[in-house]
Amino acid sequence: MTAPSAWAVITSFHPDARLLTAYRALQPQVGAVVVVDDGSPERYGAVLDEVRSAGAHVIRLAENSGIGAALNSGIRHALRHGADEIVTFDQDSVVSAGFIVALQSAADSARTHGHRVGPVVPEFFADVRQVRREHADGTLEARHAIQSGMLLAAAFLADVGLMREDLFIDLVDTEFEMRSTSAGFMTVAARGLRLEHSLGRRYARLVFGRPVRLPGIPPVVTLSTPFRYYYRVRNRLVVNGTLWRGHIGWVARDTFLEAIHYANVWVLARPRRALWQVYRAAMHDARRGRMGRMPTDVQDIAATITWAAPLAE
Repeated sequence: MTAPSAWAVITSFHPDARLLTAYRALQPQVGAVVVVDDGSPERYGAVLDEVRSAGAHVIRLAENSGIGAALNSGIRHALRHGADEIVTFDQDSVVSAGFIVALQSAADSARTHGHRVGPVVPEFFADVRQVRREHADGTLEARHAIQSGMLLAAAFLADVGLMREDLFIDLVDTEFEMRSTSAGFMTVAARGLRLEHSLGRRYARLVFGRPVRLPGIPPVVTLSTPFRYYYRVRNRLVVNGTLWRGHIGWVARDTFLEAIHYANVWVLARPRRALWQVYRAAMHDARRGRMGRMPTDVQDIAATITWAAPLAE
């Protein structure tokens, strides 16, 4: 079933054939698909030309500008062409049949029950359930929603604005959701809907070099690419500083859990001093309000870091 009022926006960076697979899964379900490439080198042009030939609107940014800027470019393009709703995706997210209509149905149901509907997301993103609580009327309220697979109504965007571009990458969706909640909107989850996705690489949890299994603690730990920890630390501090009012519990919980994760990551990093330099640069830039792309010298330091843990099977 097609939802002609909805447009899909896919962001890409160094795309491969999976982009065409993602496009083909979405194309029958929406009015149009916009692919925004975030400054990939010219050698990736063949993939983008192929998806354009298949019918996508393709926008190529001149330089790598970050996920917020890429999403906003695609959203603005869709709105200019009359879209009433936009659904955002990463390049490796492949939807199942009926995905878009399921999001729309969840939004309609929540509005019928009197909720101010903000972002609408699948109940499950990969193996993560995005539901905070279920209301008495059956509406699923989401929390910590991931932007891939997120339905955004044009009228809602007119109220809250678009993504914060200067975060560049990481916590862009978190900041958007917190800003949406501050404006009185609810993030809604579509019951039973799932979007398969890979959340980082998983490594075995080791103690003294041996795998460990403890009650209630997963035997694996999911780690980002080392350079991402600059953005994760900096943006966490920046988002906390701007949106903590009205979200004290939310901010405190997330910051506590992330601090534990950063400590665990530091233990696994080699050399540890390099990751500590990345952390310090992130904290320093957060205090100074230095946003956008990470400094080149810090990126060079991050490139020297490896993880002292085997990949989980």
